[in-house]
Amino acid sequence: MKPPAIPLLRSLPLPKFTRPVAIVWVFAAIVLCLVGLIVYGSGVLSAGRAYLGIESERAKAEKDAIFALSGFAANGQEEDYLAYERAMGKVEKARALRRFPVGFASTDRVRELSARADALIEQLPDIASKTRTGAIDGFDAVNRLHRLNLRLAPLEDELAAEVDSILATAHSALASGILAISGLLLIAGILASRRFLAQNDRLQQTLAQNENQLRQMVEAAPLPLLIVRASDKRLLYVNERALEQFDLDVDKALSRSFEEFHVEPDARARLAEAISRSGTARDFEVHLQDAGGKSFWMLLSAQPLRFQGVVCLLIALADIDERKRLQDDMRRKAMHDPLTGLPNRAMFMESLERALAKARRRASRFSVCFIDLDRFKEVNDTMGHHAGDALLLEVSKRLLAAVRQSDLVARLAGDEFVVLIEEHGGPEEVMIVAQKVLATLARPVTIDWREAKVSGSIGVANFPEDGLDVPTLVRHADAAMYQAKERGRNNFQFYSEDVNDVSRQRQELEKRLRGALERQELFVEYQPEIDLATGRPVGVEALVRWRDPVAGVVMPSTFLPLAEETGMIVALGEWVLDRGLADLRGWHDQGLDLKLSVNLSPRQLQQSDLPKVIELALARHGVQAKHLRLEITEATLMQETEAVMASLLAVRDLGVEIAIDDFGVGYSALGLMRGLPVNVVKIDKSLVSSCTNRRECAAIVQAASALSRALGMRLVAEGVETEEQRLSVRHLGCDGMQGYLAARPTDAAGISAMTRAAAEQTLFA
Repeated sequence: MKPPAIPLLRSLPLPKFTRPVAIVWVFAAIVLCLVGLIVYGSGVLSAGRAYLGIESERAKAEKDAIFALSGFAANGQEEDYLAYERAMGKVEKARALRRFPVGFASTDRVRELSARADALIEQLPDIASKTRTGAIDGFDAVNRLHRLNLRLAPLEDELAAEVDSILATAHSALASGILAISGLLLIAGILASRRFLAQNDRLQQTLAQNENQLRQMVEAAPLPLLIVRASDKRLLYVNERALEQFDLDVDKALSRSFEEFHVEPDARARLAEAISRSGTARDFEVHLQDAGGKSFWMLLSAQPLRFQGVVCLLIALADIDERKRLQDDMRRKAMHDPLTGLPNRAMFMESLERALAKARRRASRFSVCFIDLDRFKEVNDTMGHHAGDALLLEVSKRLLAAVRQSDLVARLAGDEFVVLIEEHGGPEEVMIVAQKVLATLARPVTIDWREAKVSGSIGVANFPEDGLDVPTLVRHADAAMYQAKERGRNNFQFYSEDVNDVSRQRQELEKRLRGALERQELFVEYQPEIDLATGRPVGVEALVRWRDPVAGVVMPSTFLPLAEETGMIVALGEWVLDRGLADLRGWHDQGLDLKLSVNLSPRQLQQSDLPKVIELALARHGVQAKHLRLEITEATLMQETEAVMASLLAVRDLGVEIAIDDFGVGYSALGLMRGLPVNVVKIDKSLVSSCTNRRECAAIVQAASALSRALGMRLVAEGVETEEQRLSVRHLGCDGMQGYLAARPTDAAGISAMTRAAAEQTLFA
């Protein structure tokens, strides 16, 4: 389940404060006023100083003019007159540059004094002109200039004093204004600071309240919650559930980092990357451990917040340990064989894909070894499924012990195993592994106080020599394994083109067999069953044959195992049943009283609709069920599965006879004659051929005969080829026989002729 959403600080209520824009504008206005006052005052002072300097230059130039003109009037020197003109030029220049300060009340007085001084100076050109022309004598001119100077000096002094007064006033006003505005700015700053301090106090109180609320929510949460510092993942707060989960107390928890609890460094790095990329994490599966080292799986969600003044992560954890372990267990079961615990076909194919990718990256080699157990079916059929399972368990243990620790051993299906040998040094190392596997498989296995012997056929395909992809390697290893079986079993074969040829031949045979029914290449011959008391045929056994256009007549031992393996045996068996019933109908129409025996394979016996198929076939040909006998091998009946028993009971209810075929192969099946719906027991030809020279074989046949009579069953001997064998099985209590002594398999017409001839004379006295 997903952890509940936790409210963050940004969603908790905060106080509403006045916007600071107005305060900023007030401070800006005060500062602007202060700057304006300083600029204006500086301008006034500069203008006053400049005016004072110009007036000083003018006054000096006026005095120089009066002095030079007085000298000219006294001695008539032309140089004095030129000095006078230069001084007057300076006076005119100073008057042109003169500017009066504005904004003060004393400015008019300055203008008045300046005007009076200018009026006196304007008399100098007239005195100079008259003196130069002689209109007035020098003495008179000097007196006039002296009086002019006496009148001008006080004006100059008063004007300088007035300007100094203006500058002093301006300076005082500027200083007062600056002080006033500075004081206003100080007062405003104090008021604003007090306001901000008050607001900060309220904010801190609100933050403290929010933090307390957050603590309460975290503590009351039903899931483990932690607050960790974003920078170093140090734990800052842990609720009670988290303390219990990680087996910590508060002091120990706050001294540790959250990253210390990760089991897998890679997962820790992926989580850190996800948080750094998006700032949050949602439903992230993490493998954690507590302080004592106990590991567990949690579903983690994290989102940022501020806690104790730093950026943190609020981490919520949900327990998914049971679900995760259940998923892992389901995956393990899905990827492992339930009997042996070895990896199954799916896991092997995944591992093979990874080995292929790694070998391509590293330019290395690996080999695939297919192992098929020889004679496993015999053990399974004669000793039962429990013995077969025990044998497979022992084989899996031996295979694990025989290969390297880095090699993968898997069970594909049934008695097929595979070994993946990675990064080996060459075929020599693979041969060593294969030889060890063969040696360990060849040792007998004791099951239920009995000894079972099997061996192995191994096919090897190497990467990259024998294939560059998974399907090719698997196919070639499988082909090499079949080649090992063809060459006598209990050996290993490396894949080669010859092996490929054999595999192609087998595939071609399978392809031709699939079309044999459609092309009507199959036919049936019949082996008669002779009654030992009368010497006459009482039944026939249907034997399928294949007239292959390529290979000629193919015997059942060649193509029936292939049909059973590929599943074609079902359609083939139905065709034989249909063909046999059709011929049986013809014999009955000729007045010949015969039974038809048809063999059933293990795969056919597993069909849930087998009784229905038989019922429909009987009805289609108008044959009574008592004239049909179905033969099941002793090995198949020994399985005694629920499906087999259900099919047998359903077939018996139809009225069809059931026969045990190849009885005595396992030397342990007398118990089958009881508790099963069996009408006929057929002694295997290997037992029949030994009755004349082996007492134990004769004893088994005699015991089977006695048990058959007691149970009301018919006992038939198979493979009777000599007169001695016929007499022996008749003496031991058999009711009928089959074999070349009576007749070889023949077609339907041959059975008709043989049966008519037997009606006229007895075959055996």
